[in-house]
Amino acid sequence: MQIGVFIPIGNNGWLISETSPQYKPTFELNKIVTQTAERHGLDFVLSMIKLRGFGGKTEFWDHNLESFTLMAGLAAVTTKIKLFATAATLVVPPAIAARMASTIDSISGGRFGLNVITGWQKPEYSQMGVWPGDEYFGRRYEYLSEYVQILRELWETGVSDRKSEFFQMDDCRLSPRPQADMKIICAGQSAAGMAFPPNTPTIISASARVSTPRRPSPRPRRSSRRRLRRRGETSPPSRSS
Repeated sequence: MQIGVFIPIGNNGWLISETSPQYKPTFELNKIVTQTAERHGLDFVLSMIKLRGFGGKTEFWDHNLESFTLMAGLAAVTTKIKLFATAATLVVPPAIAARMASTIDSISGGRFGLNVITGWQKPEYSQMGVWPGDEYFGRRYEYLSEYVQILRELWETGVSDRKSEFFQMDDCRLSPRPQADMKIICAGQSAAGMAFPPNTPTIISASARVSTPRRPSPRPRRSSRRRLRRRGETSPPSRSS
């Protein structure tokens, strides 16, 4: 098992709160977090990509850095920790993602990997006029599977001539290729995301579920507390007692 950190590439990290400290993402902040993780022996850091936030009073994730350029900067100020950027595959062609990954692989000395996402939040893409239509959502992992196959071909052979439903590669070339095996993460939580892709062993499925804390049990009414004190108890008896 490897343990890492999702770094705060968006404002306020993962806290949706009006009372917590409010902060914007900066390279300096992410450098401190990443170097601290490296110093304490963590295995990796990962930066997400968010192209449009959720607004509201907290402006949650309305302010975001870009993942590849952030990780390129962090690659130059670290020495051991693995670095994962996130490719928004609807707006970054696979050949461009492959070349950017190869570049950061060179900067980091082989410590770079890639997280790939399908794109599920329509406003992120419709604001740029690139949302492919709502029917895409049901086939998004078919699209991603072809995308990853092209990445693999370029990284492993330096050329892709793949022609498929979603992509038409015509003697597409990549050089230099990565010096290390390029790990790919698909951090999906849906059933399709957890199963993706069935025939690519180098893909790691990474996800985390957030549990909503339950409300604390209400305090006993005053009359109930009096009865408890008379009985010498400090908390209500269980239902089974």
